[in-house]
Amino acid sequence: MHIGKLTNQELQEIVISRLPRLSARTITGAGVGADCAWLNMGSNLLVASTDPVTAGGMQSGCLAIHVSCNDIAACGVKPIGILLVVIAPATTTKEDLIHIIEQASETAASLGVDIVGGHTEISDAVNRFVVTTTAFGIIEKSDMVPLGRAVPGDTLLMTKTASIEGTWIAAMEHRDKLETILSEDYLAEARSFLNQLSVVKEGVLAVSCVPEENSFNEQGYRHSAVHLMHDATEGGIYGASYEMAELSGLGLVLEASAIPVHPVTEMITSALGLDAMRLISSGTLLIATPEPDNVMAKLAENKVPCTVIGKFTDTGYLVKDKSGKLIPLLPPDADELYKL
Repeated sequence: MHIGKLTNQELQEIVISRLPRLSARTITGAGVGADCAWLNMGSNLLVASTDPVTAGGMQSGCLAIHVSCNDIAACGVKPIGILLVVIAPATTTKEDLIHIIEQASETAASLGVDIVGGHTEISDAVNRFVVTTTAFGIIEKSDMVPLGRAVPGDTLLMTKTASIEGTWIAAMEHRDKLETILSEDYLAEARSFLNQLSVVKEGVLAVSCVPEENSFNEQGYRHSAVHLMHDATEGGIYGASYEMAELSGLGLVLEASAIPVHPVTEMITSALGLDAMRLISSGTLLIATPEPDNVMAKLAENKVPCTVIGKFTDTGYLVKDKSGKLIPLLPPDADELYKL
């Protein structure tokens, strides 16, 4: 099998179709494109998500905290706690391990999230750090929540720019391939993308947007003006957009020319032969909403850049390229980062 995440078809066939039936307390469980599980805890809802970081190298501590917390935030919930599992290769030094733990701790503290447990070991089963985190948050049932799926006609928004995480990893882990092509100033700017990896702020802000007409689901939960959000991780903007449409049982038209790409990202992806649209993009939040002006105004008030990049439709996965031609939007495949 190929390196990287399973394809959506493989995930459904090999994993999801073989999981046990959910109990009544689980509102939302595993599914293609689903960031989090939702569990009924009486007067509250528990939201949980887990993710591994396998290609982050010595940046894995920071990335692992962000990716799981971002998934919670993509549900409009502020993460409050996290479990941390670190599997280190046999060549690891004590200093390496301390670096990863301190990096994870500093990141969690910056987000106001407690590291409440986990596991740490050295193993010859891996040849680089594998760091897995499980984050969780709690909200009251009276709080607004996303609908959980996009509907035809919803606008697709994205925050910030494409390939934030991929740009940062390339500058940190592949400097040797870039330092003869890019100046130190550009590399330093790429390394500063660390400060953009979290989507906790925009996720909580977006879901707080009150809809023009109040609506409730069959369980009685109040919906926000946001229908669905997704943190763009492996597979980048194209992959995450496709997953949102697939989860919702819809089609999608993306406007390639509307997707913002930072100039430093363009330089790095061009130098390394990578597609910025399919490069890991933690730090970018995708938002499906019927009220884009409402959501964009809320984010603008809080200095979060946001752009309209597409529209959900009844059928079809399409990209309008920069010449205006409609071409197929292919399903997610192995992330561009694995080419390095």
